[in-house]
Amino acid sequence: MYDWEFPEEQLTYSTGVIPALYQLVELLCQKDEKVLMLSPAYGFFQHAAEYNHVEYVCSKLKIDKGHFSIDFADLAEKAKDSKVKVLIWCNPQNPSGNTWSEAELKQVADIAVANDLWLISDEIHCDLLRSGLKHIPMAKAEPDYDKLITCMSASKTFNMAGLQFSDIIIRNKELREAYIGRDKNVGFYNPLSMAAHQAAYEHGSEWLKQLKAYLDGNFRFLKDFIDKNLPEAEFEIPNATYLAWVKIGPCIPEIEDWPGFFANNAGVLLEGGDDLFVGNAKGYIRLNLAMPRAIIEKGLNRIKDAIEAYKKNK
Repeated sequence: MYDWEFPEEQLTYSTGVIPALYQLVELLCQKDEKVLMLSPAYGFFQHAAEYNHVEYVCSKLKIDKGHFSIDFADLAEKAKDSKVKVLIWCNPQNPSGNTWSEAELKQVADIAVANDLWLISDEIHCDLLRSGLKHIPMAKAEPDYDKLITCMSASKTFNMAGLQFSDIIIRNKELREAYIGRDKNVGFYNPLSMAAHQAAYEHGSEWLKQLKAYLDGNFRFLKDFIDKNLPEAEFEIPNATYLAWVKIGPCIPEIEDWPGFFANNAGVLLEGGDDLFVGNAKGYIRLNLAMPRAIIEKGLNRIKDAIEAYKKNK
């Protein structure tokens, strides 16, 4: 799928990418050391650091009218800290949905190599790109770096998170042996989960093709709705994921808790802000578009009506 392969012995498993992150940070960091990530970042990157009693450091993505890009100078500067031992990378990026070019991936890898960092690449959304786009694994952009770990799973793409199975590809032999030795599941993996993931990869391509086409339409629908009904909001259709990262804050700047506002005033449950995401996330909401368009339309109209009612009664 990606014109990339790796030696079979590098393949290990976990019940999920997040449990793997918890275990990897435990193995790679001492208590006085640090983990580096780009923000906004998925909250469990932060939790993996906090669970292991290590500090986390954020390099903020640059944001321009809904478009996200890497501040390479800032990332390189923060990576120089001798206490930073791990860079948790997200490709495609969550929550922005950004994909990264081979040149961008190589530049990030060069920063990791120059500072001798362990580079953990979370690629769980890699099969959910917009139609016609192709994922570039960090391991393909940086084929030789021994301290690279790649995390993948069919769970997001094929809605099988409940089966709790992920692929953790570890190049470094010593880390791989330590990771397997500290496996919290003592080597047990559900055979039904393995069979389901194999079936998804071997027989799910046509289903995935149709899913991506439908998601493309949902994203276009959302973009048109926001441009027409919520012009103060900022949103750019992302290259990946089924999740839309929308800057809703400008619609009503005084609102602090947007998920709470829409739950109580619109009957719509969504995610967002600094409660779930790490830094650089204030005023944003994340919408799940992996559902029938009619439900999305109903939810968006409730969101619009709640904002209009608040403004009217202010």
